[in-house]
Amino acid sequence: MLTDRKEFDRAGLVFALLATCVLALGVASTGSAKPDSAGPNDTYVAAWDAVGSQAFTAAALTPAEGHTIFAYVAVAVYDAVTAVKGGYESFAVDVDAPDGASAEAAVVAAAHRTLVHYLPGQRATILDPAYTASLATIPDGQAKTDGVAVGEAVADSYIAERADDGFRSTAYPYTAPSPPVPGVWIPTAPTPPIGTYLGHMRPFALKSADQFRPDGPPALDSKRWAKDYNEVKEIGSSGSTTRTPEQTEAARFWAQAPVQQARGSFRKFVLDHELDVADAARFMAMMSVTYADGLIACFDAKYHYAFWRPITAIRAGDTDGNDATVGDPGWTPLLPVTPNHPEYPSAHSCITPAAGLVIARFLQSHEIDFTIPSLAAGIADRHFDTPQDLEYDVGNARIWGGIHFRSAIDDGAQIAKRTANWVLAHNFQRDAD
Repeated sequence: MLTDRKEFDRAGLVFALLATCVLALGVASTGSAKPDSAGPNDTYVAAWDAVGSQAFTAAALTPAEGHTIFAYVAVAVYDAVTAVKGGYESFAVDVDAPDGASAEAAVVAAAHRTLVHYLPGQRATILDPAYTASLATIPDGQAKTDGVAVGEAVADSYIAERADDGFRSTAYPYTAPSPPVPGVWIPTAPTPPIGTYLGHMRPFALKSADQFRPDGPPALDSKRWAKDYNEVKEIGSSGSTTRTPEQTEAARFWAQAPVQQARGSFRKFVLDHELDVADAARFMAMMSVTYADGLIACFDAKYHYAFWRPITAIRAGDTDGNDATVGDPGWTPLLPVTPNHPEYPSAHSCITPAAGLVIARFLQSHEIDFTIPSLAAGIADRHFDTPQDLEYDVGNARIWGGIHFRSAIDDGAQIAKRTANWVLAHNFQRDAD
């Protein structure tokens, strides 16, 4: 993951001693700076998001787990920084911080404590070395001691508060029908289905996982289903003659590791906009909570409707009872790997369009100036000027890649937008005091 390591350099290696830790992990240093001379572009929040991304990648977990874990971390960091800096309402944990406590130390302690809890296997190799090196860049004294205490207290409290939220529960297995039933999802990999527990989780900000549940995919005997089916069959095929090179590249771009791709884009935004520690913590929390809740709402709908993927539907098109859908037993999608969870709604569409809305609200502008770095050589970064541009690109790319139908894109985007609007309307407000 060269791009992920490059982002780690940009965010974390501005600290001289943290560079020593990262060099031990095999990543080159690009420079150094003292926290008291960092100016408005404080990078501790971005640095620890990069540490978390590295630990998550090493743990080889699913995207469903990743977006949830980063929400835990981002809330703990935001509430710790808010306790020290003030200015905004806490999200979940309200503690009194001593005057003069170091916000940077609070970030380090809150992020480390939370990541160790959810990624314990990465403690010795990644998390503890980064913690030691990061704290060493902060001058010893009461401010540092108090900041660490605040960060640890907030993290411990939030971990305890979320202890029974349903994360990683094994109580919700999925059993595919045997023999197959037209319209019903059949797993696309021999590994366990992804995220079966997510729709049963307690959300971070939403009232319930089914708060924004859509009406469901089109009936198999409908004109809408035939239209969705034939669109993907043509343009999403590995051998499509109508898909353009630009559409092919977009499909491949959005098929990259979704958690690492998203986190890299968030860190880039923090650094490009030179956010200070308070604004960086707030931005990351806004993004992370919206993504986690959007995914929880999405997977509630996914396993509620359990709709089949194009690779299954198109090969069995003659069984759906619709004369306008002709099956092709040899059909293959452009993207060689179809995600191992139900098709409807599209997970990317349930969360990624929300990024545009969060940025627009954060910047108080219709222009988002948002770049998502590519994780793969030969595929260019993608830049978006408006939330609409982002929504169009990610949604269509999943159709061009042959892994989603149009209805899943449209209804997924509604989940993203409704979730973002709810989260931002009820959280991260300025403190009335």
